[in-house]
Amino acid sequence: MKKNITTFLIVICFLAQSVFLYSWTEYDKVLAVVNNRPIMESEVNLRYNRIAQSKTIPPSKVAYEKSRILDNLIENEIIFETANKESIEISNKKVINQLHGFLSNFFESKGYKDIPATVEKVSRNLEKFMENRFESKVKIEPELQSFIEYIEKKEKVDFFTFFDELRVKIAKEQIMSVTVGTTPPSQEEVKKWYNANKSKLGYEVHVKHILIIPEGKSLASEKAANQKAEEIRKKILAGESFESMAAKYSQDKASAVNGGDLGWQILGQFDPYFANNVFRMNKSGQISSVFKSGFGYHIVKFIDKRPVTFEKVERIIMYKLYTEKMEQQFSKWVEQRKKESFIKIYMNDYVKAM
Repeated sequence: MKKNITTFLIVICFLAQSVFLYSWTEYDKVLAVVNNRPIMESEVNLRYNRIAQSKTIPPSKVAYEKSRILDNLIENEIIFETANKESIEISNKKVINQLHGFLSNFFESKGYKDIPATVEKVSRNLEKFMENRFESKVKIEPELQSFIEYIEKKEKVDFFTFFDELRVKIAKEQIMSVTVGTTPPSQEEVKKWYNANKSKLGYEVHVKHILIIPEGKSLASEKAANQKAEEIRKKILAGESFESMAAKYSQDKASAVNGGDLGWQILGQFDPYFANNVFRMNKSGQISSVFKSGFGYHIVKFIDKRPVTFEKVERIIMYKLYTEKMEQQFSKWVEQRKKESFIKIYMNDYVKAM
């Protein structure tokens, strides 16, 4: 009897403790289900917090913003479910491989010598980092940190969102090629679009530049780089050859060997700060003031400008038209898949898209 009473008291204590813990524990909530796959409130909140860091969201719009995030996650579930059925694997490594072009261009602009080795090193660090993204186990190397900061500044979104969007983009492209299929636009369609929009395409410019990159992120490093660029500019204005100064001092190694020559480039393809300064130049041989872009401090020599040629934008227009056609067909495919799927939304303050 004693033993039974003791056991009973232990059970009561355990239940009391459980109730106590229950009252203080915050449980995650299911906000939607897509074909038996749940979408959790924590996932929506994580994405919302990332957006809220980059823009101000008034209280009246919070539910709307979270609803659009939920819509996006529902669409992603359908995409990844289809990718899984079609044996399309979108691993972190596959996404990182898509970033190799970004990485190469970035580290080349920073004056790194062994670009392939640097890209490989950063890729390994990034793969470990993404595998442990919700923990703090992995040390972020300085090269990766600078690349992440560059992407966030350029894309105006946090790096995790950028990475996830790239993953979805890869999945969409592969699903389109496997299950939907999109016919590329003909050259006649591309030429027709070019002729109709020629006046909106602006100009391409021929410029040369000298790039000086700060050695660190401190105010002293910035000041030293700016001062060095100012001294080089003074020498050029005093009669020194711009091309020889570029070859000697520019840290854009790819163009330095050609006297800083960037060739004919579409203005919109430049860094926004660089493009804004070049846009104001119009006299052949004109030397700019020293200005700062996302890469460092520049001095630019203006050579010429001309309307954008068809050859220069043919591939860009073709990609634009192909992407638009693909998006249209993909939107129809997603809507059809939604109708065929079991989707239940449990979000209390869900707001339908307008």
